[in-house]
Amino acid sequence: MDPQGKVALVTGAGYGIGRGIARRLATAGASVVVNDIDDPHGRETVSLIEGAGGRAAFVRADVSSEEDVQRMISFAEETFGGLYILVNNAANEIEPPFYPYANADRWRRTLDVCLVGTMIATQQAIKLMSERGGGVIVNLSSMAGVGFTPHDAPEYAAAKAGIMRLTATLAPLKERLNIRVNCIAPNWVATEKVRSYVPQLTAQQRADWWVPDMNVMAAPEDIADAVVQLVQDDSLYGRSLLYGERGKEWLVPADLDLIDLSERLQ
Repeated sequence: MDPQGKVALVTGAGYGIGRGIARRLATAGASVVVNDIDDPHGRETVSLIEGAGGRAAFVRADVSSEEDVQRMISFAEETFGGLYILVNNAANEIEPPFYPYANADRWRRTLDVCLVGTMIATQQAIKLMSERGGGVIVNLSSMAGVGFTPHDAPEYAAAKAGIMRLTATLAPLKERLNIRVNCIAPNWVATEKVRSYVPQLTAQQRADWWVPDMNVMAAPEDIADAVVQLVQDDSLYGRSLLYGERGKEWLVPADLDLIDLSERLQ
C-alpha cells in the first residue's frame, strides 16, 4: 500500500519510536492520527509533522480501554475520513520490581497496554478497514519476546511474544478482507530514554541484555523506515521482522517448524 493520501494511526506516538513512525508516515504522504496518553508530547509530535508540511491530529486515548480505542478510531474517521494504516506501538513504562515480585496490578498493566491494547485496537481497526476495501496493520513487538531465554521483565517479554504470535495467526485476513498484519521486533532503540539510560549500565549488564554500542544501535527513524517497508510490500502478511542493530533485519520464515528444530526426548 502506498501511504500517499492514506490515513494512518500510530499509538504511543508522543515520543520515541512512535514519534519517529508518525513523522515518517507523514513524510510518505499519509495523514497521521497521533495517539498518546501524554497530551503535551502528543501535541508536540503533531506540531513537528505540521511544521514539516504534513497533516496530523492528536487524540488522547488509553489503548487498554475499549471505550477509548473506539473513540480513537472514530476520531480518525471523523478527522481525516477513514483509517487505512494502523501501527500498534503503545507501551507503558516498565521498571522493577517485575513479575513474580511485583503486585498483580503492576504487571497486569504491562499486559493490558502492550498485548490487550494491541488486540483491542486491531479488532476495532479491522471493522473500519474492511468497510473500505482493506488496510495494513503493523504491530511493534520486541526482541525481548523472541526465543526461550530468561528475561528480567517476564510480563514484558510475554506480552511482546504474544504480539508476534497474534500477528502470525491473523495472516488469513489478507485473503478474507485484504488486511495485512505484520510485526516488527526491535532490539534496543536509541530513543531519548535509552540514550540517557544505557550509559548507566555496567559492562556486564550490557552483555547480559544484548545492548549494542550506541553508534550502531537502531534509531527510531530506522524502525520507522521498516514500518513503511511493511506498509508498502503487499506480499508480506502474518510476518515478523527482527531488527537488531542499524541496518540489520531478519524476516522470520512463515513456515518455521520449532518441532523440527527441537531436540527429541522420546
